[in-house]
Amino acid sequence: MGNGSSVANAAEISRYKTMIDDLNTKIANLESKGKSHNMVVKDSGAEDKFARPDKKNRRLEVSAEAKKFGGSYEKKVNDKPADVVKQISAVTETNLLFTNLGEQERQDCVAAFYQVKAKSGEVVIEQGDVGHNFYIVKEGTLGISVNNMHYGQLTDGQPFGDLALLYNTPRAATVKAETDVVLYALDRESYQAICQHYKGQNVGDTVDFLKTVKTLNMLKAREFVRLAGAMEEEKHAAGSTIILQGEKGDFFYVIRDGEVSVIQDGETTATLSSSDVFGEKALLTEDTRNATCQAKTDVTLLSIDRANFTSLLGEVEELKNRADEGEIKTDLTPEDVTKHKDFKEIQFTDLDVKGTLGCGAFGRVKLAKHKQTGNCFALKCLTKADIVSNNLQEHIVNERNVMLELSHPFILKLHNSYKDTRYVYFLLELALGGELFTFLRKAGRFNEKAAKFYAAPVILAFELMHSKSIVYRDLKPENLILDEKGYIKVVDFGLAKVVTDRTWTLCGTPDYLAPEIILSKGHDRAVDYWATGILIYEMCAGFVPYYSDDPMEVYQLILGGDLKFPSHFSRPCMDLCSKLLNQNQGKRLGNMKNGVKDIIKHKWFAGFDWAGLMKRELTPPIQPVVKSSDDMSNFDEYPEDEEVVAECVDWDPDL
Repeated sequence: MGNGSSVANAAEISRYKTMIDDLNTKIANLESKGKSHNMVVKDSGAEDKFARPDKKNRRLEVSAEAKKFGGSYEKKVNDKPADVVKQISAVTETNLLFTNLGEQERQDCVAAFYQVKAKSGEVVIEQGDVGHNFYIVKEGTLGISVNNMHYGQLTDGQPFGDLALLYNTPRAATVKAETDVVLYALDRESYQAICQHYKGQNVGDTVDFLKTVKTLNMLKAREFVRLAGAMEEEKHAAGSTIILQGEKGDFFYVIRDGEVSVIQDGETTATLSSSDVFGEKALLTEDTRNATCQAKTDVTLLSIDRANFTSLLGEVEELKNRADEGEIKTDLTPEDVTKHKDFKEIQFTDLDVKGTLGCGAFGRVKLAKHKQTGNCFALKCLTKADIVSNNLQEHIVNERNVMLELSHPFILKLHNSYKDTRYVYFLLELALGGELFTFLRKAGRFNEKAAKFYAAPVILAFELMHSKSIVYRDLKPENLILDEKGYIKVVDFGLAKVVTDRTWTLCGTPDYLAPEIILSKGHDRAVDYWATGILIYEMCAGFVPYYSDDPMEVYQLILGGDLKFPSHFSRPCMDLCSKLLNQNQGKRLGNMKNGVKDIIKHKWFAGFDWAGLMKRELTPPIQPVVKSSDDMSNFDEYPEDEEVVAECVDWDPDL
């Protein structure tokens, strides 16, 4: 965290969150404690002079309320004086959350700001409370304090509370009116509705256009969305030639805006307008253009060439002749649950609950022993009241349902689930080797051989998840646990979801968020491949590629896409990370026609024994010491939670 005195500098007051937005998280998280293990994973030789941030604290995931795209959109207009509109517009032209919006989106956001007044001494936001509004100071002065320590002031024209527009994170500071103040506020619901409407409209309209193209009628819903997202926008001035009769062409076009004249042998034979398509034969074979297409007005097009179409989805003829995948089942019956191969008929009352293995935002994971057999499990205890207050009920149900769809050597197994008036419980497979996060922080970084060993199981786990249309959305070393042999288990499916086309909820861990999540474009399984690139980079470097203590600066860096590598990275490793961290999700490795196989066949994995990994015949780089079936020594020690959890009768999930 930065020096508190710098916040007092007026030039930095408007960005006070640079130092304090995630302060609560830092305070709440426990320090990782290293333990002695047989571990040789660090590169030998001189250290790189790359900046190594001190990132020992576990990173918590963030999540906005679950959103479903669709329905009618009504523009909110709150009347404001012209000088206020000008002031708000000036802020939105420089603030990250608005600079990536289209002009109409930004105007709708400006229109939706509403006035808030506060008397001198009144608290506007309270440290620890869940944030909902973003504010701009119209007039007056407010004081900033963290844990009752004064950090600076906010005055006319300065914004605060940016993160509240993205997700329901606790406020990291208290902001209190020192004089009577006039503020203008924008709430998260309005901001996200605007983003979803325009981003969804753009992609949705393009998808609708593409569905009218007979050449593409064999595509599935998610493929139309991926194709729409991969198409490039291009603009042509009135009178310019787009394609010329007789030339070879391999581009397919959708008209976004404007008109195009179709000219054959010197005669205009048709005029195309918004939503019309042309050049679709180019997707089948190199096309000899049988007409000239000329911009009748200034025109905006979306285009894709045959090579990119084929790498993204495959040859058109192959797509036409493929087998049907069948329907994705999202509603599970009690019979589905008990038939799952990993289900265990264990009553909650037959469990003896022991100490804590880990703590999360909504509860704890504890060690539990079956009284009759002595077998040990992990029991995830989620506080219902906290889940309801954060409107995350859907996430919990999704977590349970997707885990029941998965059975894989490198995915933690769900054996049963329970509930009472205070908690939802998941009975899980127990992996006692400790968190990969702990070992990585102790080692500093892993050598590339070790990084391959830990990345490979994740890639295979994603192969299964994505084959079932499940997006994971929270990959990070904290969610990778070692079993007693040292093999990886992917854990914590709280943000996982079945996605057949795209989803809109902003969720994940800030360091690992893909650009399309930050920009509210709608996302799919491509975000897991982005996160794989971040994971490989972090394991090999010891830190993430886009780092800052301020989440807003992290997002700025991610969207900037300036990817730099320490000198010890091999060329294949840099190439793999670069292809996984492609800003364009349609061109991201793993998200093209060959899926995960493109990653498995990448040069970085040349010579890696994938079959031996699946058979668990490889020697893990880290070999944890597990002395017994209930040995918790590879996990940090947590004080027992003595707080009495309130009952919650408002939510009774069907488990």
